[in-house]
Amino acid sequence: MSVLTLSACGSGGSDSSEPLPAPNQSEPLTTGSLPAPSNPAPSNPLPEAPISDTTEEVEQDTPPADVEDAGQLPVNNIADTLTEDVSAEAATYRLGVQLASVSSDMTAWMFNDLMKSAGMRGQSVSDASHGWFYSTSAGIVTDRPANILTDAQGWPTSMTLKDGTIADTIFTTVMSSKVQGAYETGSYTLTYEGQGAFSFDNADIIEQQDGQIVLHYAGTGPLTISVTQTDPDGTGNYLKNIQLQRPGASNAETFSADYVSYLTSSRVVRTTNLFSDAALYGKPGTESRFQGASGWSQRSTMQTAHWGTVSGVPYEAMTELADKAIADLWLNIPLAADDAYVTAMAELLLTSLKTNRVLYIELGSDLANRTYPQSMGRDYALARATQRWPDAMQSELLANHSLLAKENVLISNWQAARTLEIQAIFDSVWNTEADRVVTVLAGTLNNSMKGYSYNAMLLDGVLLREFEGAEAPGLQADALAVDPVVVNNAANQFSVDSADAMLTDAINYVDGTGQYYEEAHAPGLRYAVRAAATLSQEYGIALTAYSGGHGLNASSYLNYQVLKSSQMYDVYQSVFSVWQEEGGGVFVAGQGIASTELPEYCTTATYSPANQVKTIGLKETQHQDESDAHMLRALKDEMRAIGQIK
Repeated sequence: MSVLTLSACGSGGSDSSEPLPAPNQSEPLTTGSLPAPSNPAPSNPLPEAPISDTTEEVEQDTPPADVEDAGQLPVNNIADTLTEDVSAEAATYRLGVQLASVSSDMTAWMFNDLMKSAGMRGQSVSDASHGWFYSTSAGIVTDRPANILTDAQGWPTSMTLKDGTIADTIFTTVMSSKVQGAYETGSYTLTYEGQGAFSFDNADIIEQQDGQIVLHYAGTGPLTISVTQTDPDGTGNYLKNIQLQRPGASNAETFSADYVSYLTSSRVVRTTNLFSDAALYGKPGTESRFQGASGWSQRSTMQTAHWGTVSGVPYEAMTELADKAIADLWLNIPLAADDAYVTAMAELLLTSLKTNRVLYIELGSDLANRTYPQSMGRDYALARATQRWPDAMQSELLANHSLLAKENVLISNWQAARTLEIQAIFDSVWNTEADRVVTVLAGTLNNSMKGYSYNAMLLDGVLLREFEGAEAPGLQADALAVDPVVVNNAANQFSVDSADAMLTDAINYVDGTGQYYEEAHAPGLRYAVRAAATLSQEYGIALTAYSGGHGLNASSYLNYQVLKSSQMYDVYQSVFSVWQEEGGGVFVAGQGIASTELPEYCTTATYSPANQVKTIGLKETQHQDESDAHMLRALKDEMRAIGQIK
């Protein structure tokens, strides 16, 4: 790891540790007057405001000639969100949440069995088949987990490694976050099958019997579970089915009561973070997991040892969580999944998701994003599109397009085509239940290509229309999904003079006031939402948000101050107001329960790689009080305001 000496912690940061003053939450922090919304009556889901063709981030192409005036989409009374009637009306403004990522340092108390999220802080297991590491007389080895012999579920079968070395220990850790108050003090119960021996770091054994060990954990620091012997008699009776249950938890329940309670106010849960990069982005070398005769059999199951690995969380667990939370399920279809895999997936979901739940299906994730790891998904989609339309790049259709614009046309069109193929499979499998499935085409609001809107490309499907004679995808899907998030990028250029200044700019950006007026070089979020709503209306489909709120990370002391500020309440309230005023429907708030400590390079000279930089979510820990969790408080207040909760 390289060493970096910093003279200041974050651009525009401060050495002061004093808390930021509490904002006046009755008044938005804006400069200038609030622009009139295109749809002052929030009950109307899709506005009819014209779109300026001079703005850079919200511009879109004209829809194809076969698009007829679809009129207004019907809207349920907001009281309907309090009932359990099945409704796939994505145009209704309702609020949901995105779930947290699975890792050893997660602060969400998602699973009752902590072994499902085991691993090691700072060591991603998302590409591995299990979450184990090992030590030998030479020391701890964290970069060769594949050297450990495991069974199909991920349990170590021998202390002898693949290279013939005998391990002293094979270990994993849980509860490794450094955030204060993240974990519960109490008795944790380890159960197991097979013969062998364990040792534990940072926990005391208080009771032990065959197949069960009760540990006392003080609530701070990582708890390490080490296998020191397994199958000592060589009979094949190795240690397996190891579970570490939270205090008072039942091993018959997959999810903790605390986590389910946190979700029950939401009307939709999006499970994107429960998938691996292999599933979401078709990571090179992993395609066989989702294709061919053995693809479906390689999926994660309820018996898989770790769920933060390459196989992710099982679909059965996702449907169980949605059912227990009384929420609809927003599911990502693996990008590389072939028809056989999708068919098996549709069959499983039909039988496992309760009949009073709606299913949103989205192909992959965030294919409009050119940063890693989303860039892998773009590469996969571009390769498939080039195979499907080999003449497209050089065709007259794209003669005036830049190389990036051409790539976006191919990627978006393949995304739309494959999504509609998946929709057809679900329609066939679900048959009379198919009206419970909402097909989503996921675009973006963060599109800086003047004149070439990714959303317009996605719904237009020019290659499908011209080369295959198909109907525009926007006429066949159910919803356009976008990302109304607050980001500080080169275009927006929020002030870095102080946290207060950055937050003021953030709210002005959301509202479209001050320097972020409609004709500005970087128009505000309001105008991007307005453009997407108008485009959706032209195709007669709903506008939804797959991840809304903030897209800030804790990469600097200044950003950390911003994320911890009570003024994030006002940022979120502004996002909700703009979304509703401009005609948005279902809105999924991103981030979930997540936290991180002060960036390490603010206290040391060690540089943290970008892929280890984290953020702060709706709330930081499972038991953080709503009054201290400013983004969650904003979400709950909005739910109360629209009658979603009391």
